[in-house]
Amino acid sequence: MRSAISSLFLKTVLFVILFIAGFTAAAQPPVEMPENIPTSVDPKNLSQPQLRALLEDQNKDAGKDKNADLYKNNKIEKDSVVEDGIKGSSYSPKKTYGADVFAYSATTDLSELSTPPLDYPIGVGDHIIVSLWGGSEFQEDYVVARDGAIFPTSLGKISVQGLTFDNMRSVVYSRFRSVVPAGTNISISLGQPRSINVNVVGQVRRGGPMTVSAFSNAFNVIAKAGGINEFGNLRNIIIKRNGRQIDEIDVYKYLTTGDFGKHIYLQNNDFVIVGDVEKKVLATGQFKRPMYYQLKSDEGVKALIKYAGGLNSEALASALKIIRTSDEKQVQIDVNANAILKIDGQDEPLMDGDVVKVNLVKAGIINKIEIRGEVTYPDTYELRVGDRLFDLINRAGGVTRNTYLPRAYVFRGAGDSTNLQSDRLEVDLTDLNDGDALSSASNIVLQTNDVVQLFSQNEFGEQQYVEIFGEIRKPGQVTKYGGMTLEDLLYLTGGIKPTAEYGRLEISSVVDIDSAKKSLKPTRTIVRSYAIQPNLQLDSAAAKIILRPFDQIFVRKNPTFELQQNVELKGMVKYPGLYPRLSKYERISSYLQRAGGVQEYANLAGAVLYRKKTEFFREKLVPKPDLDSFGVPVNDSLAQLMKVVDEPVTIDLYKALKYKNSKHDIVLQENDVVFIPEINPFVTIRGRVQSPLKIAFDKEHTNLMYYIDKAGGFGVKPWRKRVYVTYANGKSRRTKTFLFFRFYPKVDEGAIVTVPQRPEVQDAGDIIKTVLVGAIPVILTGIIFKYIN
Repeated sequence: MRSAISSLFLKTVLFVILFIAGFTAAAQPPVEMPENIPTSVDPKNLSQPQLRALLEDQNKDAGKDKNADLYKNNKIEKDSVVEDGIKGSSYSPKKTYGADVFAYSATTDLSELSTPPLDYPIGVGDHIIVSLWGGSEFQEDYVVARDGAIFPTSLGKISVQGLTFDNMRSVVYSRFRSVVPAGTNISISLGQPRSINVNVVGQVRRGGPMTVSAFSNAFNVIAKAGGINEFGNLRNIIIKRNGRQIDEIDVYKYLTTGDFGKHIYLQNNDFVIVGDVEKKVLATGQFKRPMYYQLKSDEGVKALIKYAGGLNSEALASALKIIRTSDEKQVQIDVNANAILKIDGQDEPLMDGDVVKVNLVKAGIINKIEIRGEVTYPDTYELRVGDRLFDLINRAGGVTRNTYLPRAYVFRGAGDSTNLQSDRLEVDLTDLNDGDALSSASNIVLQTNDVVQLFSQNEFGEQQYVEIFGEIRKPGQVTKYGGMTLEDLLYLTGGIKPTAEYGRLEISSVVDIDSAKKSLKPTRTIVRSYAIQPNLQLDSAAAKIILRPFDQIFVRKNPTFELQQNVELKGMVKYPGLYPRLSKYERISSYLQRAGGVQEYANLAGAVLYRKKTEFFREKLVPKPDLDSFGVPVNDSLAQLMKVVDEPVTIDLYKALKYKNSKHDIVLQENDVVFIPEINPFVTIRGRVQSPLKIAFDKEHTNLMYYIDKAGGFGVKPWRKRVYVTYANGKSRRTKTFLFFRFYPKVDEGAIVTVPQRPEVQDAGDIIKTVLVGAIPVILTGIIFKYIN
């Protein structure tokens, strides 16, 4: 019974899991088919490229070597190709010098050459075209017959077989010139060249008989056969005719000297034979062209260096290494390549399979010394024979006026980065400018990689300065120099402002001068006061006061002196513009009265005051206002105004004018801007309504729902209890609720009614799915725990 219940319980759980999985999968968005894969096609309506793509073998990459791309880059990246007796895999045996020359020898179809080579031999089947124009016009195509001649009418037989193209033109030209009028021009050219059958055999990629143009030479037919493979001999390509060798070609000779050899044109049944490579060696390291090279039996290191383009300038040529496999073991042979290159007749033979390696010279300059610190030109310098410390200092431009002479250091060998420990020598440079400087004990002999360190006097002292504050044109910190007076400081900082208070200049000092020791000594803060004359100048005694390091000077402001302070009125006033403050307590109604009052269509309810914040408040507390956060269109004058002033302050101008000197009639401050807009006769409805729009304001209808109805009523998902109204002066009022009742705010001219969107709430299906998916791990854990126990 228990087993049956357990089985039933297990089946139930599995059913629930499968049901949830299916439910979850059904909730997934449908997978979109990529645009480039047709779901149903009609082959008749497809273009040729589309049809090829549709019928293309999708298994074309099956069996492809996934590492094939690794062999595309044959660049040699290591100095050493032999590590533990194994050649590095970064070298491909196919990357042999000269092997790629045949990749470019068949790019031109030789049968299409408009003018044959001058040394081309004329043979049976060639077409010779003779053209006449001028006195008479004539053109004829003559074919070289089996007897090797052409037979023009009235001229008789002309033998041309075996002649070069250049000689043939001379012979034919002479025969025709003898019979045509003197004013007739003669042109002799070769028509379609004949075709010949040749055989390419040996180590080529596609050997066998082939038909080629008679213009072809051995290079052309080898290229047409796919080139020489990695086992082919580039140094001895043989051409045979009628069983007899008539020429041999050395590709390396062609690459290094441009010599083709005899440049023999092939004939019918010629054989081009590419034998097996005799000797191939690998050049690695500091060769200019590190790769595999084929050498002849009598060629060695000298020829290898020549074919490889020579050695790099950083090559350690005196220790060229040859790694050779001999008797199933690897051996190394060290060779001085410098001696081989300099001495005629000297060479080192190489064998098939040798690896020739040239390392880099050791990094680091062997004859340098360095000077750092307070000299005119600190840098590295050449160490010359007998160089001493003072010699190096003079070559570096000498010491400066700030050089600290009592102490300098010489670090032995510190210029060598491989030297982990260097010795320090202390030297005194006070004798540097004396007449007996050369004999000074400090003028030591320098060695390779010595580093000389000089110091500046500024490194052992603080930069001295004074500060000036208050009614000065350029207040701030000023570097102090020796003997600076108070008068000097005032000149350096632009002088005293007209707003300065007479007799109120103070100097605060924290250090004093120890005249005996000629040094500074700390003291308690001392404040000294001095008078400023009515002409804003110092008296003679105060002007000559010597300032001390770190002095602070304060120029006080005259409390009775005050520049004009203005308030600006903009918008719908009779005389807009700047108005000076008559007193610190003048109110907004007074300014409007002086401006002639407001105009007829002024919107008093929309008036805004812009007050400039203090620098501290603006920088530390107030973020930049986002004028477009609500997306409300602002008229041009208001938008331009808000770019240059700070945040607006809401005011009730109607009450300010009605109840003068009341709390509504506020006192204006310096740089305040009052903007009175024109009456806006519209109400803007936006947000979740059927038709967001502007509606003319009706004084008899201030109820918000009247304007909502004019916009077609509420739209999709309106948040009714969050509807709010923004008035022309920037104030906002929101909807209030009590129990099931809503109290909407009143609407006025220029107001904006905003209906927000109600936030999304998960439906029951989403909640159930989330709960069930979260319960799956708990159910599975319970099942496993039950069966374990």
